[in-house]
Amino acid sequence: MDENPPSRCAVCHDPRTARDVRGLAWSSHHTVAGISWVCGPCSRASLFEIETGLPLAPAPLQKSA
Repeated sequence: MDENPPSRCAVCHDPRTARDVRGLAWSSHHTVAGISWVCGPCSRASLFEIETGLPLAPAPLQKSA
């Protein structure tokens, strides 16, 4: 567990409290730049992106000839 956790959700900027640090609702996102934390509601909202690593918006289709 982090000793100095970030104080806010990386998505909605809700505060991350000491109680949140001990709980399981928040998810961590590990990148080269470091670890960011996302609250439970934002984690659930972006579950597809988290599980697949794909963006939520579909890619635009190319026009056919």
